[in-house]
Amino acid sequence: MRQLLRVLEEEIDVYNAGGVADFDLMKQIIDYTLNYPCLIHHPREDLLFRRLLVRDPASRLLIGDLTREHDELAELTQRFAAALYNVSRDVELPRDWFDNLARGYIATVRQHMAIEEKTLFPCVLAMLEDDDWTELDALAGTATGYDPLFGSSIEKHYLDLHGRIMQTSTTPK
Repeated sequence: MRQLLRVLEEEIDVYNAGGVADFDLMKQIIDYTLNYPCLIHHPREDLLFRRLLVRDPASRLLIGDLTREHDELAELTQRFAAALYNVSRDVELPRDWFDNLARGYIATVRQHMAIEEKTLFPCVLAMLEDDDWTELDALAGTATGYDPLFGSSIEKHYLDLHGRIMQTSTTPK
């Protein structure tokens, strides 16, 4: 997700500088972020949350906050996706408004990821045992492990996006 956000931010910078942004690439990124969390990431996290509550009932507040944030992120992603599609179709929107929405979206996702990495993941790693992970992997199954962008079998729809991410991840900034 960091790589996707970085590429998205680069394209927003191009757009704000008056250049020709790659709206197709940005739409592919947003399409992925609209689908991946709902289909893969959040179902896996839900399994983790349930198991964590069994091991550590005090984690309920943390989990509640993160679940609420997931809902808010979904709404923000939808708003940004709609704005992006409109801008890409030459619907006039104030450039500052679009920039604020885009940067707010990027910052919110980064902040959410930082909270998960700082609070949730260390708690999960400390509380879950090897047999929990084995069972969670079995529950998640192969269907939720599928990733059309970063998985072993990349969908044709995401080949350009994958190539751009791989290119920018090997290019020093």
